[in-house]
Amino acid sequence: MPVLILLFIPALLILFFASIFLFYPHLNYSKMPVAKGAQGDQFEVRSLNGIPYLLTNNLPYSTHFEESRRARQSLAGEWMFRTDPENRGLKECWFTSEKPDGESSDWEQTAVPSVFNAASGERTSYAGFCWYRKIFKRDSVPEGFWSRLCFEGVLLRSEVYLNGHKLCEREGGYTPFFLNASDHLKVDEDNVLVLRVDNRSNWESIPPLARKEHNPGWHMYGGIYRDVYFETVPENYIFKAVARTLSDGDKTVLGLDVLVHAPDSTCRIDVSLIDPEGNSCGGTLLNAELDSIDQGKLSSGGAVRGGHCDLILDNPLFWNPGDPALYTVLIETASAGHSDRVSFKTGLKSIEIENEKILFNGESLFLKGISKHEDDPELGSSQTEESLNRDLGLVEELGANYIRTAHYPHDVREMLSIRDRGLLCSEEIPMYQTGTGFTAWFEEKQSILRFPAKVFGMHQMNYRPLLQNAQKQLIEMIERDINNPAILFWSAGNECYTLFKNGGRVFGWLRSVAKAFDPSRPVSMAELTYDIPFFDNNRRTGDHMDIISINAYYGWYYGKHTDIGSHLDKLHSLFPDKPIIMSEFGAAAAPGRSEADGVWKADRVAWGKTYSEEYQGELIESYLKQIIERPFVRGLSPWVLSDFYNTWFPENPVPNYNLKGITSKERKPKRAFHFLKDAYSRIK
Repeated sequence: MPVLILLFIPALLILFFASIFLFYPHLNYSKMPVAKGAQGDQFEVRSLNGIPYLLTNNLPYSTHFEESRRARQSLAGEWMFRTDPENRGLKECWFTSEKPDGESSDWEQTAVPSVFNAASGERTSYAGFCWYRKIFKRDSVPEGFWSRLCFEGVLLRSEVYLNGHKLCEREGGYTPFFLNASDHLKVDEDNVLVLRVDNRSNWESIPPLARKEHNPGWHMYGGIYRDVYFETVPENYIFKAVARTLSDGDKTVLGLDVLVHAPDSTCRIDVSLIDPEGNSCGGTLLNAELDSIDQGKLSSGGAVRGGHCDLILDNPLFWNPGDPALYTVLIETASAGHSDRVSFKTGLKSIEIENEKILFNGESLFLKGISKHEDDPELGSSQTEESLNRDLGLVEELGANYIRTAHYPHDVREMLSIRDRGLLCSEEIPMYQTGTGFTAWFEEKQSILRFPAKVFGMHQMNYRPLLQNAQKQLIEMIERDINNPAILFWSAGNECYTLFKNGGRVFGWLRSVAKAFDPSRPVSMAELTYDIPFFDNNRRTGDHMDIISINAYYGWYYGKHTDIGSHLDKLHSLFPDKPIIMSEFGAAAAPGRSEADGVWKADRVAWGKTYSEEYQGELIESYLKQIIERPFVRGLSPWVLSDFYNTWFPENPVPNYNLKGITSKERKPKRAFHFLKDAYSRIK
């Protein structure tokens, strides 16, 4: 064994330094625009009067509006489904037939929204192509309107066909996408909508493969797992509205930018505001011709036009944790054609970073948090109103004021419910473990010949298609949720390669992307702790981030839980005057298991772990004590609310489940839940 170690360490060091200094591709980030001029295979960023907006599928990307006058036809319900493990579907033209052909047993009924590989189902381990088919009728669309097809979420990538015509290829499963379906719809006849989906990661997907055998730290669910519907949209329609809290001396101002996709140059917009008590405040705020600019032909014609208004508010009511005061913004187009009317709720707020503090509406915050996945044994990553209320009810019972929605944008209904409950949250793109596939290789004690050199470190971090995909998904997340006052900061990734100057620069570039679309919020990313001083002392996203987020597993994967304090001190010395959040830590505990049951030899941990509820509580208590002693640490979000399905852990006491939840997969609280609840009740 000593001889093998002596051979292994030099080989690893040679690979490491060769990758850093000799072979990794360099990118000139100054030639990768963060806003106007940015382009990728599936997107383009344009700008009007300094307001950037995103084009995908030749349509402007939309803000989430909670209500509108647009008629909606839901496509949820019964669909036909089949797997395609041999990838025969394209060759055999499964997208063209009006009815499923071949043997009837090849197709089966399935519900949409749902995933095809939930942990409790028959296809849990299936990875690859699947097909969905829906036959429906569509009423005629009035003159001056068109049909927009909306998918809230399809995992992980998809191709969409309508009546045999390919509408788009889509990369990205956690944010909505929109299509103009007007040209290929049949009126009062059967229409056939077909999707080809693929739930596998690749080198440029988000999350990406970090090595050949890699799958991310959550199950890669697949399918049409969020809502899908048609909207009847007027030619002059509102696609983006951004409300910002501004100040004018000692007065509070609500600033509103509105962008309209409109062929009618005389299109105007009216804006009104309803305060949290239901009173109208301001009436018509803007009633003038919009500024216009010809941005080139879009799929439904016309140009993008925009306007801005400011409203000085008397006796403003601010959205605060535990006191979620919400204003309703109503926007209506007025033109020679048909009008459009949308509304959304937002809150007045200010977020500032002042030395080691996070100030929310001028008050210092301490984040009593919890991390949360979208995962359920029966539903997978799909969510229902019942499951949302169940999980967020547990967060409220815990006494938390903050949720880390990991590691991807969650269902918009969850984000709105977090807002309405007066909880804070952060939102993250699944830029997950990019460049760090070597850590899993090391944990699994694989041969040096299987070291993932091709995607090690900056080899993968500088892969342009991957970065452009991350850019697009970061923009989509912000565009969808920008008006949600519960979102405290954006996160550009989790546990990626961030070593040395070049590792940090990647996330500096992503921070600039976020700031271009939302200058009002801080940006962070959750850094990996290696428990190797040379690595840990050279993580460099802190040079660029507003908030330092750190994941560490002292007391579980390495070291002792009492080591976290000195680690935080070192991090603070490297990045003084920046707040630190303990974004992830924990220990696995099998429900009902105690110290008296002895040790359990499981996956990815050294011998000697009991997987007991007592030890999980002890570790969290130790971390919390060391965090409270350090005023530069401004919050914590232990990993994780509930146990979740993950094939990294086949030998765990509950096989194929990550057991770091403070509740079981059935949402039964463990001892750590009760400890944390008591501790949070004593922290003001």
